[in-house]
Amino acid sequence: MIALKLYEKNNLKVENVEKPEPGPYEAILKVKATSICATDIKAYFYGGRTKLPIILGHEFAGDIYEVGKGLEDYLGQRVTVNPNIFCGKCEYCLMGEHVLCPNRYAIGIDIDGSFSEYLKIPAQAFNVGCVQIIPPDLSYEEAALVEPLSCCFRGQNKLGVKAGDFVTIIGSGPIGLMHLKIAKFFNASKVIISEVDEKRAKIAEEMNADYVINPLKEDLERKILELTNGRGSDVVIVAVGSPKAQQDALRIVRRGGKINFFAGLPSKEAVPLDTNIIHYKQLTVLGTSMSTPYEFKKTLDIVSSKLIDVKPLITHKLKLIEGLKGFEMATKLESLKVMLYP
Repeated sequence: MIALKLYEKNNLKVENVEKPEPGPYEAILKVKATSICATDIKAYFYGGRTKLPIILGHEFAGDIYEVGKGLEDYLGQRVTVNPNIFCGKCEYCLMGEHVLCPNRYAIGIDIDGSFSEYLKIPAQAFNVGCVQIIPPDLSYEEAALVEPLSCCFRGQNKLGVKAGDFVTIIGSGPIGLMHLKIAKFFNASKVIISEVDEKRAKIAEEMNADYVINPLKEDLERKILELTNGRGSDVVIVAVGSPKAQQDALRIVRRGGKINFFAGLPSKEAVPLDTNIIHYKQLTVLGTSMSTPYEFKKTLDIVSSKLIDVKPLITHKLKLIEGLKGFEMATKLESLKVMLYP
């Protein structure tokens, strides 16, 4: 089968590999749609914690093509999968915080992923509710984007975003725009986008951001204070891997406000933060990543109910065999989500 395999940093190849076979309670998915994520890009450029060599890809949907003993009822089902596989038994899983599970492993990061014609779904994914049936009226492309959207849903749920909040999102790449859609879903009063790229700023405007600020042309702090009657933003979400953006978040959030460092940084450099700002403004600063099986399912319900439309986020569609071109597109600011089709 055709697969897009990463051997080491900057060494990604399209090649023929052996099709996986299912063991007991495992299933083989025929991948129908899979999208390139910033995590895949970071693995390509930096390696990170990705176990190499590996077939990348963790945002996907498809058909159950073959099953092992015990999963006969799943044969032929259209599914999407939370790629993070949890043990379901540790203290964190029992308290509903599966994302903190010390035994977690991930499709496309620890085991072979979805940039391939076929993908093996581990038995544990079925055991802990990671495998979800796609409703009949939802496309494979929409279902593939449930995974990143569910991470944004978790982030804002943990922040407690509520009706009437002023929410500022720094960065309007695919994740920033998903946060925009989630904040609107939570009935934020105003959603403000900070973005330095003119093309992405325009896209944010087209997706109904209330205000778009270019911090290279305007004083970000002053503008936020103007838009919030001198208070600052109730919530700030940093959706770009930038130390400067993390520092800016402390300045533009209101007293008693909340900040989510949602985007991970591409390197392990230390970021100098004035913790006195956190102390005296009495801020809540948190980080979130991934989503629990429950959050993944709720996000699937939201998308299938047409409460959030993810289709405008898909800007490029390519065959899997064109995957190297897809990665080149995904690194350019004019693209949002690049969807690959095996």
